Amino acid sequence: MGQRDDWNKKKLIKKYYRITFELTSPLTVGNGESYVTDRDIVRDSRGVPYIPGSSLAGIYRSLFSSPTDGLYFGAELTSEKIEESSAGGKNVLTESRIVVYDAQMEMPSQTKYGKETAKRDMVALDEYKTAIPGAKFDFEVLEPGVRFVTYIEQNMDSPDQQYVINEIAHAWMRGRIAVGAKTERGYGHTKGIRAESAMYELDNAEQLEDWLAFDMYADEWEGGCTAVDCDDSCLGAAEPSSPEYDRIKGACLAMKIFLAEEEKRTVRLRLAQRGGISIRQYTTNVDEEDYRQLTTRPVSGEERENGAEGTPVVPGTSWAGAFRAQMGRLDPGFGKGQPSAELFFGKARGQRQEKSGKSRIGFSESRITGGKWVAYTRNAIDRFTGGTVEGALYSEKTYYNGETELTITCDFSDRGEGKVEEQDRRHLARVLSAAVLDLDAGYMAVGGLTAVGRGMFRVEQIAVDEKLILDRKAGQSPEPEEVFAELVKAIAGEEER
Repeated sequence: MGQRDDWNKKKLIKKYYRITFELTSPLTVGNGESYVTDRDIVRDSRGVPYIPGSSLAGIYRSLFSSPTDGLYFGAELTSEKIEESSAGGKNVLTESRIVVYDAQMEMPSQTKYGKETAKRDMVALDEYKTAIPGAKFDFEVLEPGVRFVTYIEQNMDSPDQQYVINEIAHAWMRGRIAVGAKTERGYGHTKGIRAESAMYELDNAEQLEDWLAFDMYADEWEGGCTAVDCDDSCLGAAEPSSPEYDRIKGACLAMKIFLAEEEKRTVRLRLAQRGGISIRQYTTNVDEEDYRQLTTRPVSGEERENGAEGTPVVPGTSWAGAFRAQMGRLDPGFGKGQPSAELFFGKARGQRQEKSGKSRIGFSESRITGGKWVAYTRNAIDRFTGGTVEGALYSEKTYYNGETELTITCDFSDRGEGKVEEQDRRHLARVLSAAVLDLDAGYMAVGGLTAVGRGMFRVEQIAVDEKLILDRKAGQSPEPEEVFAELVKAIAGEEER
């Protein structure tokens, strides 16, 4: 009777969230097939792209540390756990209390700007910016501006356990969720549009009736505790100095809810073009230019002023390649295959690597606005005769004198292999700061045709987290040495210690 009495004392509570979010950068979630590109995007039976719930579940789990991840999301399915569970019939595997649903895209007829998918090309380059044979790769992406709807459900026996699902909703609404592959290179970033919640205590007869009539997929939710925005009752939303924070923290401790510890520095650069940019997308359409600057779908009024041309972009992969190469030139420790390069830029599993390592430096995709398109025709000249080379005439369209932003994220968090040592953190801060100043001075360029002045930028503003280091638009003109010293301290976090 004792166990039955304990069971009867437990509550059965369900809380739901409907999250509507929008892509702020291209999304790539592969389906393992290569019919259209080398990596096609995952689609449902109707041919409409979607985000699998399994992908979202892993992201939600990563927001929390032990023992929360195992307690609320189920035991991690490792070979050791499976062996332990099967030995002697002792089951140590548990189901997740958080039910995660696929994120469904708004149907194409409901989207604003037309085509939702595009193709991106990648190619590995050597130190001379020459393509490495066999290293070209293309993949399908969903364009920014596409909206999705997803659902989350939590089963609880105490109202205080809702802080888990509240934290997830809060992360969506604050744009902390990045989905799919290459998130450290600017892909799959999102912003929250709307979060609606509904909670039912099933031991209450009236709420039980409401729950039985509840349709999670209905346009309008009725009954339960509904909210237009997400429930801000969570540690991520509460002010640390407020009594509410202390109350929530106490409840989280009692329910064994612990957030994952993060230690990141975010460097934001405001950039102005010095001339043109050449990150090419190729076409065989005879009505178009042979080469044109890579573009993405416009998502703002300022961007749509370009008309049908699209918004020119510098992908995070291009920024990462440019910074990695320049940092390797500045310091041999960041050269290819060196420990510092693999620690911060990651490593791919191969013949000499037993396992891969994720990059600790993230680069955003940069959308360029405020400039103008220029189309022109060029031909190759024979350096011996001074005449044109037969068949070497081609046309190109590129973008000049615009402005953009670049966000660089340095992650010093403990990922299981330990935090980044202080000397490694300062090493990165010094070399990265020098590369930023080289970008400003014109010693580093991004994209193609850099030998003829393409891909150069002037740094108008530098900020690290909330600290403003440089603002030329406000009339600041400090010496590079001063900017370097301040930038190193801010990235390394020396001002906090």
